[in-house]
Parts: sequence; structure tokens; C-alpha cells
Amino acid sequence: MKHLIILLIGIPLLGFFISLLLPQNKEKAISYTAFITAGIGAIVTVIFTIWWVASGAPSLNINEVTLYQSGNYTFFIDLFFDKVTAVYLLFSSFLAYLIALYSRYYLHREAGYKRFFNTMLLFMTGINLILLSGNFETLFIGWEILGVSSFLLIAYYRERYLPVRNALKVYSIYRVADIGLLLAMWLMHHLWHENVTFLELNNSELLCSHLANHQVIGMAISYAIILAAAAKSAQFPFSSWLPRAMEGPTPSSAIFYGSVAVHIGVYLLLRTYPFWSAIEFVKWNVVAMGLTTSVLAAVAAKVQTSVKAQIAYSSITQIGLIFIEVALG
Repeated sequence: MKHLIILLIGIPLLGFFISLLLPQNKEKAISYTAFITAGIGAIVTVIFTIWWVASGAPSLNINEVTLYQSGNYTFFIDLFFDKVTAVYLLFSSFLAYLIALYSRYYLHREAGYKRFFNTMLLFMTGINLILLSGNFETLFIGWEILGVSSFLLIAYYRERYLPVRNALKVYSIYRVADIGLLLAMWLMHHLWHENVTFLELNNSELLCSHLANHQVIGMAISYAIILAAAAKSAQFPFSSWLPRAMEGPTPSSAIFYGSVAVHIGVYLLLRTYPFWSAIEFVKWNVVAMGLTTSVLAAVAAKVQTSVKAQIAYSSITQIGLIFIEVALG
């Protein structure tokens, strides 16, 4: 039953490839492909979660495929499912279903109708891969898929200057997040001398033994993780990208960037919490960043002239508060 986890990644990916093959003028077939894919994904998520809870809600770790091995380093695709994954997957799958349903009619007769649904299915694949990742390397694959699909969604109206310019600016901030995640992976390997999984990060004894004599590298990894999370979740000083992301169609901007994609930074903090929370100074830095972001974004939201911009800054404010809550445990 636990191998249904693979289906949660495979379903949107299969829908993406089917959608690519459909003619551009077949709106009904394109929308039904996305709608049915999102619906099946939501149903499988609910069924799997019910089975998982009935089994006692254990932390599941599945080492699927070894892609590269050299000396004591192994690059493998690792999948992981726990309470954090369950909550994120249930919400994201349900929202994806609603987006697919709403977009069928909202984007009717748009020139980029097929392009939107193709990108949406790719986006769903990236999100699911991130949420089900069991190590940094697997997470990074989904992280990049999410980045590319986000760029394409923001630049959906590619014949206009502003959406394309804003998409490039958002993409440049996403590259900062990539640098943070890559640094975290590289330094983590120097600390552990292996491809460490998120399950191993939950082992407090093992974690303390590694950090006891390596406080400096522990802080460096923690700040690299926080850099990636802050850039991805539009926290100070990277808050400017989220209002720019609202240049995309309403279904993608108000839903994806107001609820799903922008919370991936929070997910990264939750997933790596046992590591960076072990350093008290780092925890209070996260609190300070969340508080600064919340105050600045709350003030900015008051003076916006469009609903989309208000949604963006309100989301930034709430995520700042979530950063504080995560840091405080």
C-alpha cells in the first residue's frame, strides 16, 4: 500500500504527457485531462492518508532508485511520508482540483489555454515531488520543476511586457533560493559524509553527535536553509516577488501563489526543523525575520490599489507569522 506514494507523483506527470499530445483546439479534452488528473490525485491522496492513519501514522521512508554512486556518496531518489507531508498533500491536492475546475471556464477561448493546463500539471508534479521527497537531492528536483513552471505561469501573457519582466524577476529570486538549497546540500554532505535523509534528521542522538563538534558548519547549513526558505516564501528581504507573481492568470496567481507555492519555504523549515532548531541563535533569527516581514507586509497591504496585490501582501504577512510559529515550535 505504501507504494501508492509513487502514484501521487506519477498521476500528474502522466496527465502532463497526455495533455502535451492533445491538439490545441480541443479545449474540452485538455480541461478534462487536467480536471480528471487532479481529481484522481486528490482521491488517491485521501485513500492513502486514511490507510496511513489507520496503520498508526508511521513515518514512511522509501529508497526508490540509485542514480549515481561514488565512494561513500550515493545519489538516490528517496520518498518520505509523515504528518507534515500528509497535511500539505491533502490541501494542495484539493486546491489543485478546485483550480482545474475553475480554470476550465475562466480561461475559455484564451490563446494559451493548452499551455496553462500543461504548466499546471507540471506544477502539480513538482509540488508533489517536493512534498514526498525524503532527502535534499529529491527535493531539489521538485524544487526546480516548481521554479520553471512558476516562471511559465507568471509569464502566461507572454505578448505583454510586464508579465514577462516580472516573471524574470521572480525567476532571479528563485535562483537565490536554489543557491541556498545547493549550499545546504553541499555542506550537509561535508558534515555527514553521506546523502542524509530527512528521516535521519529526526534522530536527535545522531544529530547532536554531529553538531557537538561542528557548530560552525551547523550554523552555515542552517542559514543556507533559511535563505532558501525565505526566498521561496517571499520573506524579508525577498518579499517583492510575490506581488509580481500576480501578473499571471487569476487561477494561478491568487491560488498557487496565495496558498501552495509560497508555502514551500515553510515546508522546508518544517522538514529540516530538528536540524536548525538545535541552534538557539538561528531560531531567534527566524523569529526576527518573520516579525519584520509581517510588519512591513501588513503596512504595504493597506496601501495597495488592486485586490491581487492585497492578497499577495496579506499572504506574505501570514507566512511571516507562520515562520515565527515554526521557530517557536
